Formats: sequence, C-alpha cells, structure tokens
Amino acid sequence: MRLTGLDDTDIRLDRNGQPVVDSEGNIQTVSGDDCWFQDILAESLEQEGELLHEDEEGRWSYGFGLLDFANDTDGEQLQEDVYARVREKLTKRDFIEPSSIKTVLDPPNTKGERELHISFSKVDETDERNIDIRVNDTEVVIE
Repeated sequence: MRLTGLDDTDIRLDRNGQPVVDSEGNIQTVSGDDCWFQDILAESLEQEGELLHEDEEGRWSYGFGLLDFANDTDGEQLQEDVYARVREKLTKRDFIEPSSIKTVLDPPNTKGERELHISFSKVDETDERNIDIRVNDTEVVIE
C-alpha cells in the first residue's frame, strides 16, 4: 500500500470516513498538508492487516493497531509500548520529525476508555499536529 505524500490529492473524508460533498453533490478533495494528515488520521483508526488489499507486515503495514493496547494495565510499560507503536507508524513518512513525536495515554475513565494524545511536527517546521483518540475494548475513535 502506498502512503499519502506531501504533494498528493485525495477524496476529503468526514469524521466517519465518508466522502464529503459540496452543495451540488460533487465530491470534495484534499491536498498538501491536509491530505497527508487525513491519511494519518485514517491509519490511526485501523488495525494492522485489517484492509483486504494489505500485504505488508509490521512497521510497513497500514494501521496503528491501537486496539492491541485496549486491555493492558501496566502503566509505564504500556506508555512505552504505545509510544513505540505510534513512532514506528509515523516515521514511515520521511517528512515527520522523529524527535517531535510525543504520546500520552490517559488512565482508563469510568467507562474503561482511554484517551491517547499524539503530537508531532514535520521536518524543519515548528507547527505541531495533534490527534486525540479514544480507545475502548471494541473501537478507536478520533475525538
């Protein structure tokens, strides 16, 4: 599978992964920084190997696989494991500055859900991108 790059254009997706249309029913597109960021958001929701046409394994497979951590309870080790997975997936894109990647996984709330906060920057930029994700036993959702 090919990851979205800096100069790509794709269909604009809404929060539910559905194409966005304008008032005349035309599908909208997204390009540049918005395009690759949309691709990262989509990948963060997927489990590794979940896509039918996926043939890669490990680092190069599409999907952050965050459900793998839904029931883990080991605090410090869990933080390290989540950071390692997110870093592994984000650094597939050579325009992401590896040293800028940060993750914070909140303890489970009363419903047993966790919030994962991810931040990172492009190489040679100081603008930080942020993703807030809710993970429970069955789903991963962008907040």
